Amino acid sequence: MLKLSLLTLAVVSSFAVVANTPQTLAAKSTDDAALEHISIYANRQSKAVAETLSSVTVINRDEIIRRQVRDLPALLQQVAGVSVARDGGRGQNSSVFIRGGSSGHTLVLLDGVRIGSATLGYQSLAMVPVALIEKIEIIRGPKAAWYGSDALGGVIAITSHQGEKVEFNASLGSNKLAEVGLSGSQKSGDLTLFGSVGTAMADGFSAKIGADPDDDGFEQSYLNAGAEYQTQAGLWRWYSQLNDGFYQYDSDFGGDMADTKQDSHQLDWSLSRGAFSHQLKLAHSIDSDISYGLRSPESLFETKRDEAAYQLTYVLNAQLNLLTGANWYQEEVQKNAPNYSADSRDNQSAFAGFAFDNNNWLFDGAVRHDNFTNYGSKNTYQLSAGYQLTSELTARFSQGSAFKVPTFNDLYWPKYGNPLLKPEESLARELGLNYQLSAVTVDFVVFDRDLTNLIQRGQQNTNVLLASIKGAELSAAFAIHDFEQRLSYGFLDGKDEKTGLKLVKRPEHKISWLNSKTYQDWTFSTEALYQSRSFSGKDWQGNLQPELGSYVIWSAGVAYQWQPGITLRAKLDNLFDKTYQTNLGYRQAGLEFVLGVQMLAF
Repeated sequence: MLKLSLLTLAVVSSFAVVANTPQTLAAKSTDDAALEHISIYANRQSKAVAETLSSVTVINRDEIIRRQVRDLPALLQQVAGVSVARDGGRGQNSSVFIRGGSSGHTLVLLDGVRIGSATLGYQSLAMVPVALIEKIEIIRGPKAAWYGSDALGGVIAITSHQGEKVEFNASLGSNKLAEVGLSGSQKSGDLTLFGSVGTAMADGFSAKIGADPDDDGFEQSYLNAGAEYQTQAGLWRWYSQLNDGFYQYDSDFGGDMADTKQDSHQLDWSLSRGAFSHQLKLAHSIDSDISYGLRSPESLFETKRDEAAYQLTYVLNAQLNLLTGANWYQEEVQKNAPNYSADSRDNQSAFAGFAFDNNNWLFDGAVRHDNFTNYGSKNTYQLSAGYQLTSELTARFSQGSAFKVPTFNDLYWPKYGNPLLKPEESLARELGLNYQLSAVTVDFVVFDRDLTNLIQRGQQNTNVLLASIKGAELSAAFAIHDFEQRLSYGFLDGKDEKTGLKLVKRPEHKISWLNSKTYQDWTFSTEALYQSRSFSGKDWQGNLQPELGSYVIWSAGVAYQWQPGITLRAKLDNLFDKTYQTNLGYRQAGLEFVLGVQMLAF
């Protein structure tokens, strides 16, 4: 693990911070606010959110810092259509459900490249450093026609932090939380170098009720570095991220500690000439988790993934864009036990799409063919249409298919794996309205999804489950008497068609509210999150378990710009010390506080 001294970073930062004029800071804030409404990944090209014909929430770095979220799952919990189930506090496993899909039904992209475990079938988000995120897009709805397997429920697309200034952040909080980070960039002619380094740790609290009473804490260190070089032959970009961590947890199966490693290395090339735009990506990533403890031997699961992708965009005229591309990636898994009959597979895919906009009508669509070596192939599609009822109001409709290839554990785990498993499949439709006027944005959507060939894990994994999901989402952002308001409501009705039971840990109703007010050098904010009761499923003996109760959680924060380049922050989470669970048997944090400082230098 990368060991980093808090004192060293503090000393370094003290030489880096210089005064900033209020005018410069105000201009920067305005630029960030504009960027917040641009999506890059919904249709694989940069577009205003209202023109993507998709349900997209874009959160930039300034907003992430203002919200003072403790980790990525806490940030996602505030988004319409997304619910989170946590196995305790920060660093513990978290399950993220987008529109009723499981964690494995969400594709996670890092700078456009897939990351995650090929044995678990998803990316663990609890240990993804928020400090390394420049912008995040939460795309709700199927996107397999653009990205292939895993994008049944949606896509979480992370853009890495590069920065245009030296930035130092440090915080202290409850459960002996200590966190510090330093980032910066340097431009010389056509060459730009950038990087970040940091560490975080906390003692945590005992996560599982009735289990080992010791505290379940975490440690994490991260390092990223990169460069951009502009030439006549295009823009070249190299980026590497190393994220090492350690966390403790409570389990019924013996292990209670784990070391994690998430490394990603990427080389990009892009070139725009006339009507043609080219983009090439080469990437290598490692996702590793080694669990161990007093009652269990060491257990390693590691995924190595190599990927190459090419994309060509052609602007046919002012109204029509054409896009095509190809993608290849290889997944290789390594473990110390058990042995699998196959431990690697390749994917070759090709896709094509279009986008049409004649001011009143908007259309976009895509088709894709994926072929998995030694497994099989799959075709997917997506078609969307929109009409501008007025200059502020746009109606949209879309339909798309998606799939998820079984994980290596599903296929090859001794005694349980089934190499004959079919991909899980989904067909989804949505109808929405988007309203934008000056500082007011409202988005409303209704959707339904059919999930087939869902994998039931038991004595032998089989494709038996059929689920149907219906729902609605409402998001709004506006200002009232200089108070910024962000509201979201989500309704979800998901059930197993075979048993008639509701889907596990998917609440029927969820409401989030963010209120903030800036007065001179002070910014005050309050947040509220309501989640209705949810079904807990059955235990190992097939008995129904108690429902998870509804809850309301309040938070309050304050920020003070002490000097033009220095901001002090404080936040209280779970303001009224609410006792609740999002995963049966696991405690959630009570009242927590965090104190932080941010120092900037241009």
